[in-house]
Amino acid sequence: MKIVFHKLSDEEHTLLVERRDGSTESRTLNSRSFLRHELAHLAVELELPVKRGYWGSVASGQPLDGMDIRGPDIALAEALAVRVQGLMREENEDPDRFLATLDGVRDHKLTLETAQRICERSRQLRGHWRATPFCEDMVVHWTIPVSD
Repeated sequence: MKIVFHKLSDEEHTLLVERRDGSTESRTLNSRSFLRHELAHLAVELELPVKRGYWGSVASGQPLDGMDIRGPDIALAEALAVRVQGLMREENEDPDRFLATLDGVRDHKLTLETAQRICERSRQLRGHWRATPFCEDMVVHWTIPVSD
């Protein structure tokens, strides 16, 4: 799945997904409310990997608004993403802090290596967004296979 974050301004972005089946969906969102959370989900779900969290569920056809997603990994993905979002807000890049913050969430044990990957992925995503000019796209590819 192709995920496109189109930077409209500091306040708004459009989120577009192009699924493997050819379907597309988009929404214009308030960046201050949603962007960091969407990026946190990507950092967590790409690095664990979480197949049916938010992004895996969207890839399998669930609505982009996330209102009715009931994937088997959504509770774990949400619990981890909320914590990563907080670390991203602080611009924290300390893998040990990521490990301390994320370890044991919903009885999920992380290794320092996994925490380092999530930390690095979140740093890269933040940097990519900051480097994206207004009216340009930041593209991320969801490559984790999903099953129904």
